[in-house]
Amino acid sequence: MKKYIYIVLAIFCAGMFSSCEKQEPFDTQSPDDAPLILKPYNESGTGSFTYDLANPDTPLYDSVTVTPSRYTTVNWYLDGVLVFTGLKINMCFPTGTYSLKIEAVTEAGLRTERLGSVTVHPYATDPYSAVPTGGRHVVPGVEMSLNGQNLSKVKSLIITSDLFGETEVCAAEIVSQDDATLKYNLPALADGIYYLRMVDEDGNVYGAGVIEVHNGAVALSGFGEFVPKEEWVITGVSLQNVASVKVDETVITELTATDTTVTFLAPEAEVGEHTLSMLNKDGSSVLFVTSAGTLTEVTVIVSAETTLWEGPVDLAWDADLIKVTKEEMAQVAVGSTIFLYFEVLDGAEYYALRVTTPWWDVNDLVSQIDGANTLPNPYSFTYDEKCKNFVDNCGDAMCVVGNGLKIIKITYK
Repeated sequence: MKKYIYIVLAIFCAGMFSSCEKQEPFDTQSPDDAPLILKPYNESGTGSFTYDLANPDTPLYDSVTVTPSRYTTVNWYLDGVLVFTGLKINMCFPTGTYSLKIEAVTEAGLRTERLGSVTVHPYATDPYSAVPTGGRHVVPGVEMSLNGQNLSKVKSLIITSDLFGETEVCAAEIVSQDDATLKYNLPALADGIYYLRMVDEDGNVYGAGVIEVHNGAVALSGFGEFVPKEEWVITGVSLQNVASVKVDETVITELTATDTTVTFLAPEAEVGEHTLSMLNKDGSSVLFVTSAGTLTEVTVIVSAETTLWEGPVDLAWDADLIKVTKEEMAQVAVGSTIFLYFEVLDGAEYYALRVTTPWWDVNDLVSQIDGANTLPNPYSFTYDEKCKNFVDNCGDAMCVVGNGLKIIKITYK
């Protein structure tokens, strides 16, 4: 009996000691795992990244942490151009504002991304011209303008096909210039996106953003909605040869066309969506520049609402990007409903909305609303006596502020 007990104890002890032996570590990562970007992750939790660089000599310096790290490649894109591949970027860029995409791709082809922007500020003495919100749409042979600072220092204006200005396509003709304005003409150039670079008398090159070249007629704004039987003005470039406008099946030939506008009387139409197209005298289609690209036909709206402000503008905290003045708000009667149309920015996992005044204190027309996927679109509120008092007496404007949202337009009825 004792012998049997000793044998059992011996087996137990042997098992106990063998279980405590050091085990070799093993990797749990797999090339088939979905990629995740773990860092950086900004404080607001949106997962989008904004880099504000003091000057062209300040590098974009940051790193990312991804999983599965052994099987994932990280690509950095500015304005859709691949500028770096790797976990840690340390690069300088010409002056300007660029869209940023950080993309993680696994060996199996699985991918994820984070979106943001990079703004490179000029030195105070640099020639500089910011790209307007609506972009720069230019036509070869038609005089165009740049607005900015120190533009009298520019001795030549070159067009390049790459972000770093290494491949010159052509030079523009400078027509006139002073510190605030530079007027120029482009030679013959194919349709497309190009980079604009300014050169001073010492050969220094300065970033000036992008241009989009159009050789045909292009509509840029004024075609989102219309009021039946009222004057309708569509703006763009090279519109002088527009011969007809078509709304659904109604063709309008009584119109006034100039280089930058087409003006006509809108047809009778019911509230809702309609289709719009325009033809030139030679039968070619006018292109409409939209967020979905350039189209020959677009959807337009007859609304029971009146447009108060139209963007789009991306909201960012600590910036009064949307202001509707007291004079503009005077058309909104007390008791009206105000509508805010918006889109959630790509990659935004958190957003917030607040309607206030330029004083940014307790004078909120709409107190801050936080959260994701909680706002009706459009968001609406009643413009009551309290709202009107705030607008009229607390900074003389209504401001829409927040984060993670693109405000498309503001209307009322």
